[in-house]
Amino acid sequence: MNIFSYLKSQLSIQDVVSEYTTLHKAGAYLKSRCPFHHEKTASFTISPDKDIFYCFGCHTGGDVISFIAKVENCSPLEAAQFLAERHSIQLPEDINFSEQTQSQEEKKQHYDVCRTFAQWCHQQLQKHPSVLQHLHDRGIDQNQIDQFTIGFFPGGLASIKQCIHAVKKERFLVDDLMQAHILMQGKSILYSPFEDRIIFPIKDHLGRFCAFGGRVFKPHDTRPKYYNSKESEFFTKGSIVFGLDTAKKSIQERKTVFLVEGYTDCIAMVQHGYPNTVATLGTACTEQHLKLLSRYADYLCILYDSDAAGEQAILRLTKLCWHVNMELRVVHLPTGQDPASFLAAGNCLKSRIEQAQDIFNFFINSLSKDFAIKPLHEKVRKIRSIVETIQSIEDPLKQDILLQNAARTFDVPVESLRRELNQKGPRRPQPNVPSPADTEGQGSESSISNLEKRIFCAIINNMDLLKSQHESYVIEYISSPLKEILQTLQTKKLDGSSFEFANFFDTISEQEKQFVSQLLLEHDESGDSASYGYLVQQLQKKHWKRIVRDITTKLGQAQQKGDLDMVQRILDNFHALKEKIIPRYR
Repeated sequence: MNIFSYLKSQLSIQDVVSEYTTLHKAGAYLKSRCPFHHEKTASFTISPDKDIFYCFGCHTGGDVISFIAKVENCSPLEAAQFLAERHSIQLPEDINFSEQTQSQEEKKQHYDVCRTFAQWCHQQLQKHPSVLQHLHDRGIDQNQIDQFTIGFFPGGLASIKQCIHAVKKERFLVDDLMQAHILMQGKSILYSPFEDRIIFPIKDHLGRFCAFGGRVFKPHDTRPKYYNSKESEFFTKGSIVFGLDTAKKSIQERKTVFLVEGYTDCIAMVQHGYPNTVATLGTACTEQHLKLLSRYADYLCILYDSDAAGEQAILRLTKLCWHVNMELRVVHLPTGQDPASFLAAGNCLKSRIEQAQDIFNFFINSLSKDFAIKPLHEKVRKIRSIVETIQSIEDPLKQDILLQNAARTFDVPVESLRRELNQKGPRRPQPNVPSPADTEGQGSESSISNLEKRIFCAIINNMDLLKSQHESYVIEYISSPLKEILQTLQTKKLDGSSFEFANFFDTISEQEKQFVSQLLLEHDESGDSASYGYLVQQLQKKHWKRIVRDITTKLGQAQQKGDLDMVQRILDNFHALKEKIIPRYR
């Protein structure tokens, strides 16, 4: 048994999925609105009996591992690890963790070290009332301190020794702290760049501690205000979004995510009733960030600081927008204020969110500032910058609307902008379309008859049916990809493997799991022998001429070899089959 089979034996898909969406009874199934796409009518369906799901809206299906991999945007192995940790499932020592590699073991070690350090710092904060009061003075209450595991790393060698002692209790070494860039070797002693800083643990979207942000708080501390962990193979700033692990459920429910610049802004937003808020680690938002957030939201509202750096960050985002299927809006804040200071002053953010500006219009308006008094070369540069950005947009209609907006704003004929756009060539590279060779052999659902689907579902619902005398005629004449899936099942039968559905489901690919889930939730075949026998007769009747032709060929080959026993077996099987099929022609 591998880790996937074991976890599925310990978990109910119903219990796992209910954490993400509200399920309702619908006969033998459970239904809800899909957590993967926006819909008004529930098309997401679960079979508690089979522990599988399928959405008839976005055509996604599989088992509980597939579900978590999709909803948490991770690999199947990471999904398994996530489930084991979230549900406190202790894995037996003999579990076959077939995909575990040395690199993955090192990654888990890194996450565990970071978690231990974060918890130790969180405990230290409670022991230092002055630091705790500093956070309270900045409007961060105990709920947020606990939710974000905010901590404090006291300064001095004694604190370094206490930290080392604490991690050793969890069987970690000093080298583990150094590899995580928490401790560093000085000329004669160990030190930490996080000393005397308030600690903001950074977690990935699965809630695994992977890095830290440290902020100075003492008035005369001359060090840089923020210090982030060094990047490593386990932590890359350009792919991690602060707060996503706790915000993603609210983001999915509201289909909107608020993006701010720093930890304190994110925490302040959450505290003031915006739990669907995340933060980049600095002003730079990357294409990876946008693609990650677009998995959860349709709309992104940007609340960066109203300073030059914040504005430039928003302008950079404008050129990345076409990479994601998500609408970006800009929420304006008064000059010199960030979300934390704006909210701390008792201001209302709701009206400003309602007046949020489309990011492309924000881009145009930003470049139009003092446009009339700019020299000619500067005017040309600004207009060409806008045209280059509009060129990156895939939707021709949106291109035309923005060209007209730009023409009005800059008082330039729209024909001039359109001519400039056309001179720059195609809008953007079109997405790759799979070639016939890429899709060959995958089979087409439309080419599979309803009869074949019913036979397949009957077998899956009662796998002992595949032991019938004429199973070869079923497998040989059924369409792909059903044929290949049944051949896998037949192989398991021949080697004496278990015929339990869950075990079989683990042996097929993710694409096949999705297809099988769809069929089983579309066709409610009982799997009783009488009904199955009738369906098989219909299939054999449909392919009778082909069956006769193939049997004749096999018979000729046996005769050429002089294998009289084989000849007799072929004839006996043929007559037995004919007795069942021919009467239905009379």
